[in-house]
Amino acid sequence: MLSTDYNLWTYEPVHAYGLIVFVLIDVVAIGLVAWKGTPNLIRLAGAWGAVFALIMVSDIFSGGANVFGLSPEEFAIYLFGLGYYDSAHIAFLFPALFVVNILAAIVGFWESRGAMRAAASPGTT
Repeated sequence: MLSTDYNLWTYEPVHAYGLIVFVLIDVVAIGLVAWKGTPNLIRLAGAWGAVFALIMVSDIFSGGANVFGLSPEEFAIYLFGLGYYDSAHIAFLFPALFVVNILAAIVGFWESRGAMRAAASPGTT
């Protein structure tokens, strides 16, 4: 999105820089989970995915009306690529990222439960 959504850079560059911070947090979280992989880190990564998804949904109600003069419904159509097209962004990129964050939350919480069970019963596989 950062490299392809020209509307983002044209109308909301501060938001784009905020997204860069989110990407950096994602990279650090992935590195920590890959390096340590403790149940708490996995759960934290899942929580981050859930929080990020909620932040993305909040954009519907805070972003479009302020920047583009769109209603929340119209901005949701723009973000989720549901029939809104312009050449300044790639449709369906936002929903793909949204789904990735939901899956990160589900997998993070699911795997942290499994890791906690495994840690609680050493010697069994």
